[in-house]
Amino acid sequence: MGVAGIGGLGHLAVKLAVSRGAEVYAFTTSESKVEDIRAFGAKEAVVVESAESLRPYYNTLDTMISTIPAAYEVGAYIPLVRAHGTYTQVGAPGEALSFDQMVFLFNRVTYEGSLTGGIPQTQALVDYCAENGIHPEIEVIQANKVNDAWSDVLDKAARYRYVIDATTI
Repeated sequence: MGVAGIGGLGHLAVKLAVSRGAEVYAFTTSESKVEDIRAFGAKEAVVVESAESLRPYYNTLDTMISTIPAAYEVGAYIPLVRAHGTYTQVGAPGEALSFDQMVFLFNRVTYEGSLTGGIPQTQALVDYCAENGIHPEIEVIQANKVNDAWSDVLDKAARYRYVIDATTI
């Protein structure tokens, strides 16, 4: 399994997949996250410097989840997924993603998206995490720092999830 974008969602995707026995390859553009990614249990932390740096991983994954919250080159990641595999987009870029649809046709990869699974699925996930000691890495911030926190997310400086102290609202 591959996870692209090791931030607020991505680091949890790695932890959850590892806890369920998956061999996880984590793809990040931040060299500074490599040690953390290994500590989360990923088999490999791949620093993506260019589309070319993904080539050694072509056709190696059954599934890939992208938590990348900004526009990126989707077509560079699709060849990592084996034929008839699945590429799931859960990161919500603020702008439209564009890609050459032929990359899906040639690679026979299914592209899907997801926001949330609803209350019952969310509760089941929270229960699973509690039972298995899986928790997010967080930084508590004051409400007036939310714009700075979002800038940190986009600048890849967040480690890993911001939580707003409700008493500062």
